[in-house]
Amino acid sequence: MRDPRADAILKRHDKLKAGRQNWDQHWQEVTSFCIPRKDDVYGMMSKGEKKYDKIFDSTAVHVTELLASALHGMMTNPSTLFFEFTSGDPVLDQRDDVRKWFQDAVNKIHLTLNNSNFQTEIHEVYMDLVTLGTAPMQIMADKENIIRFLSHPVYQCYIAENNKGIVDEMYRSFKWPVKKIIEEFGKEVIEKMIAEHNFDMMKDIDREFEIVHGVFPRLVFDNEGLPIKFKYGSAYVLRETGQILSESGFRSFPYVVPRWVKINGETYGRSPAMKALADIKMLNAMMLVTIRSAQKVVDPPLMIPNDGVMLPIKTIPGGLNYVDRGGDDIRPLLTGGRLDLSFEMMNDVRLRIREAFFVDQLQLNEGPQMTATEVIQRTEEKLRLLGPILGRQQFELLRPMVERIFDIMRRGGHFEEAPEILSGKEFQIQYSSQIAKSQRISESQNLTRALSAIAPLVEFDPTIMDIFDGDESARISAHMFGVPQRMIRDQEAVDAIREARTAAQQQLQERDDMESQAGVVQKLGQSGG
Repeated sequence: MRDPRADAILKRHDKLKAGRQNWDQHWQEVTSFCIPRKDDVYGMMSKGEKKYDKIFDSTAVHVTELLASALHGMMTNPSTLFFEFTSGDPVLDQRDDVRKWFQDAVNKIHLTLNNSNFQTEIHEVYMDLVTLGTAPMQIMADKENIIRFLSHPVYQCYIAENNKGIVDEMYRSFKWPVKKIIEEFGKEVIEKMIAEHNFDMMKDIDREFEIVHGVFPRLVFDNEGLPIKFKYGSAYVLRETGQILSESGFRSFPYVVPRWVKINGETYGRSPAMKALADIKMLNAMMLVTIRSAQKVVDPPLMIPNDGVMLPIKTIPGGLNYVDRGGDDIRPLLTGGRLDLSFEMMNDVRLRIREAFFVDQLQLNEGPQMTATEVIQRTEEKLRLLGPILGRQQFELLRPMVERIFDIMRRGGHFEEAPEILSGKEFQIQYSSQIAKSQRISESQNLTRALSAIAPLVEFDPTIMDIFDGDESARISAHMFGVPQRMIRDQEAVDAIREARTAAQQQLQERDDMESQAGVVQKLGQSGG
């Protein structure tokens, strides 16, 4: 007997699938020219089949990898911390115990990320993001590595948004052989199939069955058996038998679904590859025509008299062809093609494709006259031009990802007990990736400009500097430039150093005063004598 809840999940899956046909065709074209290794939107290709045989110009493939790698390095660089925690209260954040606890939590999350499969999977997310426009990634707890990540191509997933435009439903279908089903869900599932559907496990051990995995808010489907603490329900459904293989729940949504850009009314995102698809297809066609034209120039077709040549014609090096006396010679057919014009047109198209993938912002053209300071300044300016990219990715990728990881690690007991003053407070995430730092670094530059502007006035009135808080300026600048917290002394250590310095100066002054007084007494004694 089929489970009504399983049928409801399958119906929801099929409805979302039916409304996505236009996207499938679009994704098929994009993957064919930009990321051929994923060129299987319709699941029709055989394993080991050639993937790059449709590519005649690799510009699109190259700029796709370049942009994905640049985003990886600028947003989630494995060697630097790309986020921080804050309470939202600047005064509270300056407390040494709060600052140290936040820093410790960030360091542990960063270490956990680098010890998991995050770096390999996040790169796949960026590849999908710049080509398919939507890049789902699953984040799950793992007994060995604490966190496990798994990127899914969007054409294997079906998503839906809530009233706030946030993806909160995910359905994914895949096929598994009986062996994997037993290993994952237990032998009882197969025993039920044997009893109800005359299934022969020995003969059909390698037979594949379709499984639909749905993750959804509890309001969508009534999961009566789930504890109330689970905000999202999860169910694996075997389509052939209509039974639920496994059912569980999540406190937080286990997927992040970033989108490059999104049009109002659409659920799936659009990408730079989609924007440049017309130029990419045209360049590919132009390269094919140019290759054929070049072949005609190198090995041109021949003009042969109708009855003045003894067949067959030999076009190999050193080949001898015999003609009748007085017959016309064999001559090449010159088409007058302009290969230089073809190359010029293709280079123009390549430039437009590179612009669509932000290559100018990613690569810095250094001149021999540029100083190191100018190189740094130009690099920061180019990164700030990529700021709009960061906004949506902060909201749809980085923030939910860090929140999900923090939730898993906190429930797993991987953090020290938070200071009492943070009890009941919700933490906020502040991004410190290379792009984010370039956007915030202008604050520190404004301080430098202000100090340079008032420097002449300080020569006349040194008290002008009293309006600046030196300690706060130094801490803000260090924070802007990403100086690790462990390299900065806390306020207690700074106060202790200053007190010791003041005490040493007082002792030195007292000694000088005593020596001065002793000298005066000695002079008076000599004078009185």
